[in-house]
Formats: sequence, C-alpha cells, structure tokens
Amino acid sequence: MLTDAALLLAVNASVLMAFLLGRRLSAIAAHPPMLSPVMVAATLVLAGCWIAKLDVARFETLTWPLRWALGPAIVALGAVVHAARVSLRAQLGKLLVAVAGGTAVGLVTAVGLARLSGLDTVITTALITKTVSTPFAVLIQTRAGGPVAMAAAFAVLTGVIGAIVVPLALKAARLQGSATWGIAIGVSSHLVGTDWLSRRDPRGAAFAGGATVIAGALAAALLPFVWSWLAAAG
Repeated sequence: MLTDAALLLAVNASVLMAFLLGRRLSAIAAHPPMLSPVMVAATLVLAGCWIAKLDVARFETLTWPLRWALGPAIVALGAVVHAARVSLRAQLGKLLVAVAGGTAVGLVTAVGLARLSGLDTVITTALITKTVSTPFAVLIQTRAGGPVAMAAAFAVLTGVIGAIVVPLALKAARLQGSATWGIAIGVSSHLVGTDWLSRRDPRGAAFAGGATVIAGALAAALLPFVWSWLAAAG
C-alpha cells in the first residue's frame, strides 16, 4: 500500500507522463485538433483512475500541485501576448469588442441552454466556464467552490470541438486573415485551438493567445454576477 506522499507523487507524475505521451502522439499524427494532447491525457488519466478505482474527489485532492501550477501557466500566457504586442496594440479596439462579444454570447448560451434543458445547478455551474480555457475555468471554479473536475472536462471538450469546427466554418465562410482566425479560434477553442494554430500561423496564434487571456479575464469579472443571478432565479 502506497503512503499518501508516494501516492501523491505517483498520481501527479502519471498525469504529466500522460500529457507528454499525448504531445508525442499528436506530433506523430501532424497535430490534428481531435488528437489534442490535453484530450489524450484526460482520456488516459480517466482510464487510469477507473483501473485504480480512484474517485474524483480523491484525485482532486492528490493533484493540488498541478492545480497550483495553473496560476503560473496563466501568467506565462502573457509572454505570448507580449511577443505580438505591436500587432495586438494596432487592433486592440477590434480585439476587445470581438472577444467581449464572443465571451458574452458563450456565457448567455451556456446558461440559457442549461436552464432550458432543466439541468441541475451543479452541471449548469460547470457549463458556464466552458467558454474559457481550462486554467481559467479551474481557478474560477476553485475560488467559487464549484465543480472543478466537471468544469475542466467541459472546457477541454469545448476547446477540442472548437478546434475542429471553427476552422471548417471559417473556410466555408471564406474568411481569411491572421487576426480573424486567431480571435475566432482563441475565443471558441482556447488553448487547444491556439496550440493547433501556432503550428500553422504564429501571428494568428498570438491573436488567439491574446483572445484567450482577455476572455478568461472577462469571464472571471462577470461570473460572480452570473452566479448571483442564478442563485436568485433558482
């Protein structure tokens, strides 16, 4: 039987190894959106927890070091934004309007569809943060005392679906330009789409990174009001 310290080390090391394996598989397959390293890692971790009979609550407790590391990870996104500061500053007004609009639509549709579908409060709360990248979703839910694991799963799934669907939609609409693609992918598919775009259009990825950061900051500012409204309405 492993001690608590040994189990903590084993679980966190396994998560990191699953992510590295996901990156390797993604690279071998030429980085298709549906083979996102995050999605691969999540699938492997889920299978490992099922085999080891490790429940979600216990897993969350053991992986606190990785959740803590999400804070520095968000700060590190600033490096992406800083690297493209000239291009971003030149179109800052349009960027803010587009990201604010996309984030607002995402929040409203998430809440509206959840309410219309009759989903319970826990699932509704988890769905609200699907509109932001996983690090933001986890930190927001942790601060609010929400369902962290479920919210992270929804955020990852949203990112993967967005990375697959949005490029197809942009091509069908014949929309071009690094800024257009970057903002659309950053708002809709977060870090998953940004990672995919970085291998095809570094300038577009910079816009996607900026959009991801702004969307997360806006959601963090707006969600307390949304939750208050849900509590009053429900």
